[in-house]
Amino acid sequence: MATFDLRLELSQEIAEYLQEEAKNRRISLAEVVSDVLPDYFAEMTEDEILESIRIGMRQALAEQGRPAREVLAEIDRDVTGDARRS
Repeated sequence: MATFDLRLELSQEIAEYLQEEAKNRRISLAEVVSDVLPDYFAEMTEDEILESIRIGMRQALAEQGRPAREVLAEIDRDVTGDARRS
């Protein structure tokens, strides 16, 4: 793996998130960034997308998982920053 210095301008929120992640995982900030970047650029293949849909459909038909209302409410709380949980 090549190593080089890179200067990034990040929002305070993103910088704090990355620092907290490094602290929680007990690794360096550079390691956190190195871990998350490949996932950011990874794209699913068509076969992976279709298999993911198949799995989701099988789970839904078997009544496994959570109700859509519950998932959407959680997404809404995450987006709006509402800390209340139902």
